[in-house]
Amino acid sequence: MLRAFMRRGSRRGNEWLKENAAFRRYVMRELERRGPLLSREIETHRTREGAERHDWWGVRQMGLMLEVLSNRGLVAVAGRRGKQRVWDLAERVYPATGTVSLREAEALWKEKRFRALGVKLERGKLLAHPDAVDGPIPNRVTFLSPFDRLIHDRARTEALWDFYYRLEMYVPKPKRAYGYYVLPILRGDRLVGRIEPVWDRKARELKVNGVWWEGKPVSVTKPLRDLERWLAST
Repeated sequence: MLRAFMRRGSRRGNEWLKENAAFRRYVMRELERRGPLLSREIETHRTREGAERHDWWGVRQMGLMLEVLSNRGLVAVAGRRGKQRVWDLAERVYPATGTVSLREAEALWKEKRFRALGVKLERGKLLAHPDAVDGPIPNRVTFLSPFDRLIHDRARTEALWDFYYRLEMYVPKPKRAYGYYVLPILRGDRLVGRIEPVWDRKARELKVNGVWWEGKPVSVTKPLRDLERWLAST
């Protein structure tokens, strides 16, 4: 998988860096000399005709190199120009800090993640963070992105709300339980259903392929209107 390929310490990612050592040195040198830069501002002969084609990135391997170097803490996103990321050496982006062992870093990361999420699933049981705040939640109705941190951990989502959710865009159409890009519907602190809104780019309007409720239906007029307004502005 691409994520495993780019991950720090991955065998395939390290091999790829060794195979492209000259390319790596070039990218680091250009950022040191001219950074911060957009990826296209670093592009070189790697895009020439006949360059080796990569399974994910085609002949344009600058994006892959920057992602791999980023996951190893060597380069970082210094900002954005519009929707495009601007890259620079990590040492010029991240503040100076001390070093800790990998075990300490992992423990700190897990604690921060637990605190941010408020609850975690451990050995089949839900555990609340000591600092988690319990209180009334407004009954606002909204749609959640499949990548929203509230539902990002699918097992945790199912344990917390008894709500089974999977993104089915890569599932063959005949085998889909719901649809291509279905969003969970959140009302207050409960997941009450799912919806598949589709943006018609030509007509510039939002359509709904289907709605599936788990319990009593609620009005989705306002969240649909808000979503349509946002899509129309992008």
